[in-house]
Amino acid sequence: MNKDLVEEMYLNKNTEYFSLEREIFKNSVLGKNLNILDIGCGTGILGKYFKENQNCKVYGVEINESAYQAAIINLDNVLKGNVESIDLKYPDNFFDVVIMGDVVEHLISPVDTINKIMPFLKIGGTIYITVPNVRHWSVIKNLLFFDLWEYDTWGILDFTHLRFFTKKSITNLFQRNNIYVKSASRMIQKKSKSSYFNFLTLGIFSGFLASHTFLTLEKKS
Repeated sequence: MNKDLVEEMYLNKNTEYFSLEREIFKNSVLGKNLNILDIGCGTGILGKYFKENQNCKVYGVEINESAYQAAIINLDNVLKGNVESIDLKYPDNFFDVVIMGDVVEHLISPVDTINKIMPFLKIGGTIYITVPNVRHWSVIKNLLFFDLWEYDTWGILDFTHLRFFTKKSITNLFQRNNIYVKSASRMIQKKSKSSYFNFLTLGIFSGFLASHTFLTLEKKS
């Protein structure tokens, strides 16, 4: 798909789409005085949290104009554009953490993008990634019983998604391209019906109940 078309699809989204705070990143990025790069930073709400609570320096990359305008107020520095095509002017070995929340599924080449980012990450630095789980029961149900695969403005079948992953498929993608996956886990919303069902069934159906996969990549020497 043409990169200009990808950018146009993003421009058609409203700012509210980008304003979610991601608890999984707050619970994972625990250090203070870190240099953080948030790719797809939206309005910068998550980065603002790290600045105010952990004294971090937070840099962002954002493609949506209205979200970008909000982010430049909340973060230390923000680049506007598609991470796959813009020039990332950062020093080598500069960032402690890179965050990519629901970004990888929008990329034409996830592996090339990760390799593009790696030089800016310190040795031992971490890339935290969330991606929607296409194995989710809602997608399977519509396929099996209703012969439906319909895109929407939100969710797992968001119309801007170019790629679809399960926990196993995205882990395999990175591993076979020599990108070190430190951990991969399934994300199930706390206190939801899915979480209760997952508990009662001892996690047997977690692959169908998880809305996302959470991955930790690490830069090796």
